[in-house]
Parts: sequence; C-alpha cells; structure tokens
Amino acid sequence: MNADTIHIRMPDLGDVSKAVVVQWLHPIDAHLTEGDDLLEVETEKTTFVIPAPASGRLAAIHMPETTAVTTGQVLGEIEPQ
Repeated sequence: MNADTIHIRMPDLGDVSKAVVVQWLHPIDAHLTEGDDLLEVETEKTTFVIPAPASGRLAAIHMPETTAVTTGQVLGEIEPQ
C-alpha cells in the first residue's frame, strides 16, 4: 500500500450494521471511475451496491465474497491514477 491508497470502506447503511459481500463487480487491477458500481453487499432485508469512492486501479480486495462485514470495515483498496 502506498501513501495515496484509498480505502474502500463499508458505508453506514442506517439501521443495518452487518452485511455479507455478495459479489465484487470488477477484478483486481481493473480501472475504476469514481461512482462506478464496485461491489454488492446483502443485509437481512436487501442488497446494496457500493460505488467506487475514487477513480483509479482496484489494488486489493480484503473481504472476498461470502465474508461478513460491518460498518466502517476496510473492504479493499484503490490506487489513484
């Protein structure tokens, strides 16, 4: 990780504090534009699409599919380009 790396964090989804990563929509090294649909997470009630927080290269995925995650947890990293 370099100093400019941007963490992809699990956002606050209101009353929901836990979710499961369903699917990453881009592979490692994919070039992303801020706002691109990046991954899907599922709660007890619905599925949410998490957007890319910045433009750059998807450098790391820390939470693979089927992993339980909580608000604020780092899901992956983007290297700005």
